[in-house]
Amino acid sequence: MVGGDAADSRRGKHIQMTTHNILIVDDKPDVRLSLNFLLSNHGYTVEEASSLQEAQQRLTETSIDLILLDMNYQLDTTSGEEGLAFIKAHKQADKIAVPIIAMTAWSTVDLVVRAMQVGAVNFFAKPWDNQGVLALVRKQLALSALVTPNVKSEATPESPSSKSSETSNTLQWHGGAMIKLRSKIDRIAKTNAAVLLRGENGTGKTSIAEYIHNQSGVSGAFVSVNVAAIPESLFESELFGHRKGAFTDAKDDRVGRFEAADNGTLFLDEIGCLPLALQAKLLRVLESNEYERVGDNTTKRANCRIICASNADFEALISNGDFRSDLYFRINPIELTVPSLRDRRDEIVPLAEHFLKYHSEQYEVASPTLSHTARSALVEYHWPGNVRELSHFMARGVLMCDDAELQPSDFAFKHAEVSKSNELPMITLEDAEKRLLMMAMQKTNNNVEDAALLLGISKSAIYRRLEKFKLNKQGN
Repeated sequence: MVGGDAADSRRGKHIQMTTHNILIVDDKPDVRLSLNFLLSNHGYTVEEASSLQEAQQRLTETSIDLILLDMNYQLDTTSGEEGLAFIKAHKQADKIAVPIIAMTAWSTVDLVVRAMQVGAVNFFAKPWDNQGVLALVRKQLALSALVTPNVKSEATPESPSSKSSETSNTLQWHGGAMIKLRSKIDRIAKTNAAVLLRGENGTGKTSIAEYIHNQSGVSGAFVSVNVAAIPESLFESELFGHRKGAFTDAKDDRVGRFEAADNGTLFLDEIGCLPLALQAKLLRVLESNEYERVGDNTTKRANCRIICASNADFEALISNGDFRSDLYFRINPIELTVPSLRDRRDEIVPLAEHFLKYHSEQYEVASPTLSHTARSALVEYHWPGNVRELSHFMARGVLMCDDAELQPSDFAFKHAEVSKSNELPMITLEDAEKRLLMMAMQKTNNNVEDAALLLGISKSAIYRRLEKFKLNKQGN
């Protein structure tokens, strides 16, 4: 159920989500008509299904963002068993299942609990309050948006023209460490020197790369690509482009990232994850400024500034033969380290307030404030996910808090357990890495994103280590 008067008074305008598709599943035509009218008038695209079988078919035919599901149909009109079975099967069939809000005229505590246990994200009773249903729908779609981009980004490199409005808003330069860093950046921004940004995941390296680009005064675009997300077989096509017919799926000419960044900046994120076999191909371009599209013998010249970023230990990678020293020296004539959020505690509260304002405007709701105890809790927290984690905390606070003031209980702090002994067993680094990975997976209930935050590495790094140690997602 949605919050009461306090929540309603905090929320202002409706969020117009014209691209979201909502599926209404109910065997009563009047119910479907009423909900369709309500949601359509608020900018949503609505699909209808009169049975669970029809709903399943719609899910295979259409991209659905949210399901409003009646719990009772022909076989049993009061127990909700049919709806429960559908929710359970839907969740088991797809680990990234479409969220379901359950609805029934027989609103009992037992059925609510059972629906949530098998996978429903929320619940409302019929007859419903229109504003309550709209608030519930808006909140769930906004929460889903916090997760969906992370799922997609693991497998899909960024678009050449993409910029994250959230990312570009993470630089506020409040604390001493960041002001000192900005002084260095401003000194080198207008040069064309390559830059290597080092630091933990979530510290804002992409934002700093954008800032360098914006301060450089160049006329070209800022092109960002996560090299860890590019399959080896597509690396040359992604970076250098290809001609039509160069390979089976090359149905048209494709502009590569180097060409898209002409007279601009090419940002290569997660550069430390680049496989050894591909490092030589990148090195050749950086040394000669020349490359060819796949399927084309014409030599093109690269005319863009290179900024790379990584949280990798390059010294260890080079020592182990996993990263070429000549490539490392090519990408780091200017090397800057972005401090972790726990090393810039004077920025935590100003950044938190900034993100509250940003996410409130994004979701078009009134912005809550931070209580004194919430401020203290934020400053004391260890922030394994750095600025990105802080942003997500504030987004959830904006969406989930029913009061005008946020308290420490509104944040899902991940408290690190302290060992009872300061002594560590003498084991190999590889064994220690495996044990830490297994512990992280266990502590986060096998949630890869949370395990990555806990260990301070990327999700792709977690997946690589799971494969390296032949562990499944359950950590065993």
